[in-house]
Amino acid sequence: MTARAQLATFLQVLGSSPALGRDAQARLYRELHIQPTLGTPVHEERQFTLLHFPAAGPPAGHEPVLLVPSLINRWYVLDLLAGHSLVEALTQAGLSIYVMVWKDPHEGQGAPGLPELIARHLHRAVQRTARHAGTARVALLGQCLGGTLALVYAVCFPAHVARLVTLTTPVDFSAPGLLATWTTTAAPDLGPLLRAFPGVVPDALVYGAFPLLDPRALITRARTLWEGCSQAEFVRLYQALDLWTTDHLPVTSGVLRSLVEDLYQHNLLWRGEWRVAGQTVRLEDLQVPLLNVVAQRDDIVPPASARPLLSRVRAPLAEEFVSPAGHVTSILASPRRVQTYAAITEFLCRDLTA
Repeated sequence: MTARAQLATFLQVLGSSPALGRDAQARLYRELHIQPTLGTPVHEERQFTLLHFPAAGPPAGHEPVLLVPSLINRWYVLDLLAGHSLVEALTQAGLSIYVMVWKDPHEGQGAPGLPELIARHLHRAVQRTARHAGTARVALLGQCLGGTLALVYAVCFPAHVARLVTLTTPVDFSAPGLLATWTTTAAPDLGPLLRAFPGVVPDALVYGAFPLLDPRALITRARTLWEGCSQAEFVRLYQALDLWTTDHLPVTSGVLRSLVEDLYQHNLLWRGEWRVAGQTVRLEDLQVPLLNVVAQRDDIVPPASARPLLSRVRAPLAEEFVSPAGHVTSILASPRRVQTYAAITEFLCRDLTA
């Protein structure tokens, strides 16, 4: 590629940035073929849509898998591009996949907190998945904060869960890391913010500080694009990630309060004092087989927050897979994603009755 062509590509990518607004986001979504795996809505309600992705390979013969994405990011990071899709990898392995797609909250639905989302909405998603698949139990795979929700659900409702995968999931919220530091009890009181937004907190207020988790990226981002923009596949993946990182979900004031006060400030889950579905959640009570996937270079959920899970649970089978990649690159972009796909697939397809 000539220097002139490189410059033209560089400027074209910058000029189509999804940060320019919803129209730019929608255009990139279509042009890049985001969410390439064919899925069908099988249940819908005000809080979420349940998508089904049938097995693309020979059936693995195990229970369906319900993916629970993070509440504060769009779900399609799990099915970003062909070849960079956890959903694609799992369906090709013969697994029937369901995804709980969180909807944007709105003022008319109240302000549920995390305990209510687990006990009511995640519980219904599990029930609808089992009913649609014709099974008694499902496998749960939760990503980031969705992993925390799936973990707590499995503790509270073990009869409905056959096995559990926690993917880059925070459990000890006091662990070192900037998010933990910024949300400790020394941080400003949430009161004024929640009084200003008693129903739905705009996504811009939740995400404003996230880029500061890695300030170097703010400086090197343009240089990285310049160095890679001669490669079409690099540009496509760069734009897809750029789209996802600028496409956020707002949250209810109840979710923000639960996350900051209950989990980050008081660490109630790790301390065994969090109340969900009328019971106190104790990680020691987890009864289902577990695979905990940790990203070694994770700035969002540091290993010190995710890895302690295995030291607390007493499940009949508890394993750990450590990816040398980051929070997102453990499942896409990096070649290391293939190792993560293989570890998760092997666990979900394993015969646990032997």
